[in-house]
Amino acid sequence: MDQKDIRQRETEGKETAVLLKRLRVSAVFHALLVLLGAFVTQFVASMLCMIVTGVYVLFVQGRTREDLSKLLMGSLGDCSMIISLVYAVGAIVWCGILYYRWTWRERPFSYRKAFEGARIPCAIALGFGACMVFNVIVSAAATLFPDAFVSYQKLMGNLDFRASILTVPYVMLAGPVAEELIFRGVILDRLKPAFPFWVANVMQAALFGFFHLNVIQGLYAFVLGILLGMVVRVTGSIIGSMITHIIFNATSIGLSVLAVYAEDFYRKTAIYILTAAVICFILGFRYYVHQYHVVKSEESQTLE
Repeated sequence: MDQKDIRQRETEGKETAVLLKRLRVSAVFHALLVLLGAFVTQFVASMLCMIVTGVYVLFVQGRTREDLSKLLMGSLGDCSMIISLVYAVGAIVWCGILYYRWTWRERPFSYRKAFEGARIPCAIALGFGACMVFNVIVSAAATLFPDAFVSYQKLMGNLDFRASILTVPYVMLAGPVAEELIFRGVILDRLKPAFPFWVANVMQAALFGFFHLNVIQGLYAFVLGILLGMVVRVTGSIIGSMITHIIFNATSIGLSVLAVYAEDFYRKTAIYILTAAVICFILGFRYYVHQYHVVKSEESQTLE
């Protein structure tokens, strides 16, 4: 190889490095822009609900501002859930459009192949097991460090299914679908072309944790986000992570229902439920780690 070829390769290498840097900067910028969009959607949903409520109470019913204030404070749980549902629907719409139109997406896509074998059962097992394991860890930490969990416990109180009839549809369906479209859908899609998968996965999980604006919830949301990203990587679709996320949240609601309406039964069977959850978590986690390596190996062979 002569000096001319060496200089040409060096030049090409530098150009490639510059292009990769620009791609990564662009990917991070767009990911942060989507995160900002999620916060803006929450704000707009809040303002919209407050304006509609205010107009209805003040101008349609002809009541006073004091009446409006009492109404809002008296139905705080319902107001919070209405805002959350409006936000979730808005996020599903605009993130769904962005996710569908992303040019890197494989088309046509085979959902039969994506969810063949034990992928759906193991996605369900992973969601159920992760919820139980995380709950035990958080409960143990709350017992040891109660002062650090004051804001977290207040936040969880707002999501109590008894606070509003709208809590269940939001927590079990609208919320998980919206969050999967935002983080494992649009944001992860923007990061994957610019970074190795695990770098992109950790980045989207970190943004997912930050989005919750609570240290405790943010930490386990970060870990959950990594698991959900791995499910997306294996299946190639956010449908898998949606299933896992929905089961995760549904398990939390189910445990709350048992604790309130079947306390004796829950207390007697808690150890069995926990044992089953740990087994499910291990099986689901091992399966998806194995499948990740299988998918990675298949892609390497395709590139060769």
